[in-house]
Amino acid sequence: YYISQQLTDKSDVYSFGVILLELISGQEAISNKNFGANCHNIIQWARTQIESGNIQGIIDPSLQNEYNIQSIWKIAEKALMCVQAHGSMRPSISEVLKEIQDAILIEKEANLANGGGNSDDMSKISSNSSYNLGLMELGTADQYHSFEESNFRPAAR
Repeated sequence: YYISQQLTDKSDVYSFGVILLELISGQEAISNKNFGANCHNIIQWARTQIESGNIQGIIDPSLQNEYNIQSIWKIAEKALMCVQAHGSMRPSISEVLKEIQDAILIEKEANLANGGGNSDDMSKISSNSSYNLGLMELGTADQYHSFEESNFRPAAR
């Protein structure tokens, strides 16, 4: 948006990518103190960390290892794709949603494998994933703000 002065779906994807990085890291988008001497924004900082393989370097310490590293990688990599300089290089919001759903499924499967939850939870997860993917195919997934079928409500625009 800053360069073209036009709001588009791809500028929304860029903004959402910044939000994903903020959620993973617990950092603000712009800071004079949190990212080091020559880095003042979350995108530059996260890209440097992720491209060097240091995903742990961007994860919010308040998460206290209560996550599956695979799901964090999935979200972080998609977030970096969202903040590409050129809109044509960014994924659609449906692609981003699919990646988030995959990451949630990884988290829930890992939780079940570690003794949390039960098989009823897993079938509900699977059912909700199928429902959400069906919405994406219809092109309506970006009208919703929740990933759980029981919480689907049209978003205010």
